[in-house]
Amino acid sequence: MDLDKIRVICGGLLHDIGKPVYGSKKSKNHSLWGREFLKNEAKLNDEKILEQIKYHHGDMIEESEISDNSLAYITYIADNIASGADRRKAGSSSEEFNINTPLKSVFNILNNNNDSRIYKPQTMESGINYPVSESEKIDFSPEVYNKICVDISDFLKSIEYTGKYANSLLEIMETDCSFVPSSANSNEASDISLYDHSKITAAVGSCVFDYLKENKISDYKFELYKNSEEFYKKKAFLMFSFDISGIQDFIYTISSKGTLKMLRSRSFYLEMLSEHFIDTILEETELSRANLIYSGGGHGYLLLANTAETKSVLDRLHKEINSWCLKTFKNSLYTAAAYTECSANDLMNKDEGDYSAIFTELSHKLSEEKSGRYSACDILDLNRGRHKYGERECRICHNSNDIKNDVCVVCDKLMAMSNKIIDGDFFAVLRSDEGLPLPFGCSLVCTDRKQPTSELMTGGSYVRCYSKNKMHTGLNSAAKIWVGDYHTDKEFSDLADKSTGIRRIGVMRADVDNLGKAFVSGFDKENMSLSRSAVFSRKLSFFFKKHINKLFDEAKINALIVYSGGDDVFLVSAWSDAVKAAMILRDAFEKFTGGTLTISAGIGIYSPTYPIEAMAYESGELETASKEKGRNKITLLSSDNSENAKYTFGWDELKEKVIGEKKKCLENYFNGQTEHGRSLLYNLLDYLRNISDKINIARYAYLLSRIEPDKDAGEAEKEKYGIFSKQMYDWAINKEDRLQLIMAIYLYVYETRTGEEREA
Repeated sequence: MDLDKIRVICGGLLHDIGKPVYGSKKSKNHSLWGREFLKNEAKLNDEKILEQIKYHHGDMIEESEISDNSLAYITYIADNIASGADRRKAGSSSEEFNINTPLKSVFNILNNNNDSRIYKPQTMESGINYPVSESEKIDFSPEVYNKICVDISDFLKSIEYTGKYANSLLEIMETDCSFVPSSANSNEASDISLYDHSKITAAVGSCVFDYLKENKISDYKFELYKNSEEFYKKKAFLMFSFDISGIQDFIYTISSKGTLKMLRSRSFYLEMLSEHFIDTILEETELSRANLIYSGGGHGYLLLANTAETKSVLDRLHKEINSWCLKTFKNSLYTAAAYTECSANDLMNKDEGDYSAIFTELSHKLSEEKSGRYSACDILDLNRGRHKYGERECRICHNSNDIKNDVCVVCDKLMAMSNKIIDGDFFAVLRSDEGLPLPFGCSLVCTDRKQPTSELMTGGSYVRCYSKNKMHTGLNSAAKIWVGDYHTDKEFSDLADKSTGIRRIGVMRADVDNLGKAFVSGFDKENMSLSRSAVFSRKLSFFFKKHINKLFDEAKINALIVYSGGDDVFLVSAWSDAVKAAMILRDAFEKFTGGTLTISAGIGIYSPTYPIEAMAYESGELETASKEKGRNKITLLSSDNSENAKYTFGWDELKEKVIGEKKKCLENYFNGQTEHGRSLLYNLLDYLRNISDKINIARYAYLLSRIEPDKDAGEAEKEKYGIFSKQMYDWAINKEDRLQLIMAIYLYVYETRTGEEREA
């Protein structure tokens, strides 16, 4: 990587470091304090970086004598673009930074919301930081800011300012500055953190550097300072997007012993395939992960420089990854990719620029490519390699490519390291065929934390490493990747054994309602911006990839997360924990987003031997049913798996009416009951499901009358029966109550099965 580009990335990430320094020192000029802090405390002696810190505001540049090609001009305009993308005015070096100003929630202004929730001051490693009302405000103290400065200083003293450490610098900024506001101006939303603003500044700055270099522009002062308004109009940037197709079939079309373990492994493998594609692009364009705007669920967005070299790299890597997918997986996986040119005004949604148009055009281009994904030559190759009659196929994924001992090469290597994939926390990409195959001549291996600094890094095959769910910094460390990997068991049968009552597993599929619409147009034009989109996406990724592990661990849910991405979840659990897990997820998400986004879910109940493809499909259909019936709902399917056994409820309706009212009524009456067993409930259930005329209602009422206590029974027993029978009758004749009662009976009967009945 070009040394000056590295300096631009570092300058962008550190340009506002004087703000937390100001918080601990109470200085009024964060530019000067930032420079002094880096030079004296962090022992940074690179004057080209220090110059960017001191002169990233116009008022300081105006009084300076820096050269016309100073990198400070790049960081100056990158900061202005990032500030404009924050929808706030570019500040001055002497702007007062109020340390008592908290970071506000980005969800405050999403989907026409008008809230003022704030975050408590903490680092990323301090647990889930739910936004709270301003009345619960806890001010930042100088001590908090001082700790942030000490952490960053200690880290900076331990690294070299080279491209191999750029992502590590990004990591430490994320950890310490994600809940520090970038702007303390009381007239602004203040919902962009110092980390997010610095990240966008570094991304924009590195793109500007490449654009200027290719266009042989060396007078930065004129181009970026004196003539900045004209530069804002230039299409200096590319927004790149990709989307991997075939993920569902790849994950779920398997059959073998250890299915649950393989599901998790295949899901993680696809996650790493996406990350590897992203980092290969960034490495070949000599950029850092600051330029990654979003990744999750097999798709992502990157901000890149609009240069011929960048376009050439994108076109080549796009072709290479699909050639590799075709060779390795036939037509089961395909990566659609597209890019569009954009200006700084587009990114800032300013003047004639249109930020939403960037994503509209990308979506259109991706759809077009998916409709014609293969060339004539590709189709001919597919036909030549078509599965022949009698040819062996993989007993796990049914692929007929590269079979050995009835297993394809991918499944063989997934089985070999499946436990490591689930339990491991450190993964390295090697330029070899040693581990799981990856495109571009690479493979993935799981290793411990010590090996990469010794054996792997000293070998010529080492490319990069990823730490899973834990911070790691160091040479060629690509990222800390968050993965929803919570699990208590690795086999369906083990989860079924832990169920209360009937021996079944629950399968939950859930995702966020209208996320695409929220991403493109959830913020009004005044607040729609690159920074806000990045923050919004990052928050959702944290919730579904990081926080979900803590939520289920604290609740002691018997389950395994098959997949949890940027907005959706696939969970397999003991059936009796499925509804509990769904309710925990929904309640936490509502609190996390301030109620601005909702979740729809579907839960199916199955025998542990039921085909996984069918479970995935049917639970997906249940999730779809929730969305079709108004969204923000949950649909449950009883274990008879019939179309008539689908029941959709609002979340509060399930919690309060089905479980809190009707199931509780059943428990109060039947628990400890010896005279009337489950046969009564089955008979009541049969009538409830078929109440369509007065005859069935009469039969239902007659059945209730038959369990009336005789005249010698005690008053308490008679009263108990009277309450129960009246409620059961009243609920039966009201459609809404009747459906709630049917589901309550299912849940109660399943929970109370014992002995041989568990297997029935």
